[in-house]
This record gives sequence, C-alpha cells and structure tokens, in this order.
Amino acid sequence: MRRVYSGFLISVVILTFFATSISIRWYQQQCPARAYITAEAFPALPDPIGIRSAEAVSQWARKYNLPCQTCHTAFPRLNQTGEQFAKNGYQMPATQDGDETKTEVNEQTFIDKVSNLFGFRISFTPVEVTTKALNIDGNSKLRYNFGVGNWLQFFVAGSIFKNASIFTEFEIPGINGTTYSAGGVPHINWFTLGYHNLFKSTWANLRMGNLSMMNWHAQTGRLRMIPNINVAATNARTSLGAGAAAAAEDQIRFGSPLPSLELYGYNKWFLYSMGVSNGARLTDANQYKNFFGTLRWEIPEGPLAGSAISGWGVWGRDSANSGAETPAVTQTRNTFYSASGGANLRWKDLDVIGAYFYTKERNYDLATNLRNTRHGFTGQAGYLLGPRWFAALQYDYVKDAQNSGDEFHKVSQHVTYMPRENMRIGFTVREEVAARATGRQHEFLLNIRAMF
Repeated sequence: MRRVYSGFLISVVILTFFATSISIRWYQQQCPARAYITAEAFPALPDPIGIRSAEAVSQWARKYNLPCQTCHTAFPRLNQTGEQFAKNGYQMPATQDGDETKTEVNEQTFIDKVSNLFGFRISFTPVEVTTKALNIDGNSKLRYNFGVGNWLQFFVAGSIFKNASIFTEFEIPGINGTTYSAGGVPHINWFTLGYHNLFKSTWANLRMGNLSMMNWHAQTGRLRMIPNINVAATNARTSLGAGAAAAAEDQIRFGSPLPSLELYGYNKWFLYSMGVSNGARLTDANQYKNFFGTLRWEIPEGPLAGSAISGWGVWGRDSANSGAETPAVTQTRNTFYSASGGANLRWKDLDVIGAYFYTKERNYDLATNLRNTRHGFTGQAGYLLGPRWFAALQYDYVKDAQNSGDEFHKVSQHVTYMPRENMRIGFTVREEVAARATGRQHEFLLNIRAMF
C-alpha cells in the first residue's frame, strides 16, 4: 500500500507540474479571443463579424455558426454568455430571435431545421483505478476498470418559436457485458418547457417539467468544470434513515431533475426564482409539495463580468403510509429544509465557485422523529489555459449527523485536453482527505466525452 500511495503522490506532482508549466506558457501569451455576444454586436443576427467558423457541431453551434467557446469555457461549463443564453430561452442575449432562424410557413407558423434542435452527447471512461476498492482474503486491493462506456445522451433543445423553449435529455447508460454499467435503464433526465419574456418583460419567465430546483444558484451541481465527477453537497437526499429509504414515498435529491413549476425573472444585475415541486414523482403519493427559490446578484460587465453571489433554499415534506387503508397505520411525515449561500468569481479565464449547504430534517427515519443535520461545502476553481487546455480543482465535504456512510471528503485535480471544442479528454485524480477504517481511498480517472 505504501507503493500505491507513493505512486499517487508522484502522479499528483507530475500533474501539478504539467498544469503549472502550461499555465506559465499561456500566461506569457495574449489571451485567446472571446466571443461575448451583445445585442449591439448582432442586431439582426446575420453572419457575425469577427467570430470564426464553428469547430463544434452541437445544435446551437450549427444554428448560429459559432464556436462552442462562445457559451462554454470547457463544455459543459457555461461562461457568462452561455448563462444569458439559457435565461433567455435559448435565444441570443438581449434579443427575441426565436423565429428569425426558422422557415416562415405563414404568419403563425415557423418551423426550424431538425439539426438546429437535435444533438448527442457521449461519455467514456477508458481507464478507472480505485485504491482500496476490493477486499481479497481480508486485504484491500486496487480495482482496475477498462473501456467503460458511461452513457449516450440524445437531447432536443432550443427555441420552438419566439420566447418558447424546450430542453429534453434522454440517456442510455453504457452496457458492460449484459448489464447496464450505471445500474439503470434508458431514461429521461431533463424535460423542460419554457415561456420567456412574458408581458414583454425579462422579469416574467415560466419553466415547467423535470427541472433542477437550484438551476440559478452559483453552485448548481450541473454543467460542472470536471464533468465526470459529482458535486457531493448537491446530492443530499431526504429521509435516508427510512429503512434505506424503502418507506420514503417521495424522497428527493436536491440537485436532480424533479417535476416542478418555476417562475423566474432577471435584469442585468439581479435574478429571482420561486417554484413548487411534486417531489420525485409526477403523481405525488402524498398531499405535500416542496417549495424552492433563489436570489442572485451578478456583475454584468467589466473585468469581473459574470461573477455572482446567490442564496438558495427549499422547504418540503416527505411521507410514509399515505395510502394505508388500515386505521392502525397512520401517515408519518418528515419536514425538511435546506439552505445554501454561494459565490462565483469570474476574472478573465479564471472561474471560481464556493458554496455552503445546510440541511435539517425533523423525522429522518419516518418513524421515531429522529432529527438529522447535514453540512456540505464545495469549492471549484477552473482556468482555461488556452483553446485546447483546461485545468480545474474541486473540493467536496459532506458531514451527516446520522448517516456516516453518506459522508464525503475529497480533493480532485483535473486537466483537460480538447482536440476540438466539442471533445474533452480529461484526467482526474481524486484524493480522499479523511481516512476510513481501511485507509484513504483514491481514484484515477481518464474520461472522454463529446457532443455532436
């Protein structure tokens, strides 16, 4: 095991040296040109002047003939323009161009090209090494996995017509032998319909469907800097003490897509959102709903453009025995709430996120009124070294008062090479900070993903 740990330290040193060398090399050069879109730059959105032809081939790159780094640093992480594009219903910021690139059949009908709406994503893990993952004759051993196909995603997204948008994501988990490597089946993740600029105001936008309750928070858990690892603090789930959640009728995970209805609005400096969610199911098993909201302040221009401070919260209830027909069996409920404060600093090609999450549950096991408290902290820092290189660092900490198995404490280091803007080849080292009974567990991950 000492050899394994020494090998790990050597890998970290090499990775750090590699990233530092590239940083110095690119720091000495002029920063790559950025495509920050404004209404003045694209009054009617013809062929944009000064923007090179798109290397990426996802649907919006095809539609607008723009490179992926117009909206992304290293995809899927959005930059300021990408966030504005999403707020505006997948229309260029400060415009309502949802009809302008479509074919006009008549005054009431505009039809888009299918290629402007349809895209694919794919993710592979050619090499995955985890220390202390196997127990062989009482000894902890390394686990090696090779050639893992993680998933293939089909997504339909964009403007249906002016100020109406759709985003759907259908995922097929990779197959390893005869079983799905992700332990799941083909399923829909995100399925959202939006109406935007209602009453001709950016202060009124409506989204509905399977959506994230923390979509506008500084730390959403989605569209991550290191895409092949999760943000542990956003994975918090309710009623984990309910017999491995078997009794929980409507258990939710805060960062996952949930059937919801959301109203949001924004201007250059502020954003608000408020919404209601059924919970984990489209048809609710109980009479309760979950309520969530976000307040966000951001800097619209200048050297810190896109930087933001936000607060997010959710309040709701989970239950058990709601459908019981026997008088002796009564409904039990778990009232919970979670709150988070976060900040995102953007400066040139530097992108830093920090957020704290606090969660409280009043009947954690849906039986004995067991209280539970969870603390989570996450930090991320990413730097676009150049058009082809991106480096990132992530810190995850979760402390759960009742469920030690859900605790998490790791530091992750990552470097990505992009032969094209729509393909990432990333190497990630994850080091466990707090030792478990068998010692610290570390991960070495090589991940390839592309969108086309």
